[in-house]
Amino acid sequence: MERHFFLTTTGCQGRASFLESETGKYRDIVRLSGYPRTLAAALIRECYAVAKQGHLEMNIIHNFLDNSPEGIFFPGLGTGVINQPLYEPRFDLASLFDDEALGLCEKQLDKATESFKQAKNIHDDWEKIYIGATDYNALNRLSNDTILALLDDKKTDYHGVMFDRFFGAATINGSMDYIDIITEGTKRYFIKGRPGTGKSTFLKKLAQTAFDNGFHVERYHCAFDPNSLDMVIVRELDLCFFDSTAPHEYFPSKDTDEIIDFYAASVQPDTDEKFAAELKELSLAYKKNIGEAIKHLIAANEACKKAEEAYAKQVCNDKVMEIRKTVLQRIFP
Repeated sequence: MERHFFLTTTGCQGRASFLESETGKYRDIVRLSGYPRTLAAALIRECYAVAKQGHLEMNIIHNFLDNSPEGIFFPGLGTGVINQPLYEPRFDLASLFDDEALGLCEKQLDKATESFKQAKNIHDDWEKIYIGATDYNALNRLSNDTILALLDDKKTDYHGVMFDRFFGAATINGSMDYIDIITEGTKRYFIKGRPGTGKSTFLKKLAQTAFDNGFHVERYHCAFDPNSLDMVIVRELDLCFFDSTAPHEYFPSKDTDEIIDFYAASVQPDTDEKFAAELKELSLAYKKNIGEAIKHLIAANEACKKAEEAYAKQVCNDKVMEIRKTVLQRIFP
């Protein structure tokens, strides 16, 4: 079985990462520092091929800029390898890099963050419309009843474990996600609603309850705003709840899929129509700023590629083969 997700993204708070909390759950993670993404991806593909032959469970970590694989972890072995890209602060070969290109990459990433921040301000105004039209008593009843029905009598004798990840990211090709792969084999509850209607709050309560009851809980954060949750999975119970609204809008496709409609349950039914003009204006402004952020990510990626090319020219093939051998030996003892 394989799963794909992101551990680092960029959004309204700049770069956010759950890399340290994730790797802390493994006994041996090989860290590559600032390797060109093409080299790292080739090594990861080789690890993937070996694991595929051995039918190993694997988690493939993607780069938020270009969606290339930047890591692969093997939960059953407790091992893995991760490349921390050139633009991240943890590398020790700065003298080999194109400093001008790296500086441009950082500037473009900062500009992307500013555009995401502006989009977040617009999103906050969007939320205010629905906050004023939401019956939070009804919302709390729906949330509490759902959690009670699915988790109240389900407990283990173990301590809960929490995994924090991103199922998607804003990349140079727009919004990308791995929801279908991640949710494979689970009963899925599609949460429908609007900004400010309590979807993330519900998911946080659900995750905490499952954790307190002793389960392994996967919390998938919003790449745009990491303080918000977009999905929670409890594998032992085959349960998945996720915010299936734009930009990751999904609809039931399996007989076991269900919808939980927060809008229908708690928001004044004419709210969309009553504020149609304002909502359209906010939506257009929000999309414009997200579009600007993507342009800056594209520019950052091009600058990063230039720096990586300068590095690649100085790479010793014999050294690469030596590193490859060392990584494979550590990952597959």
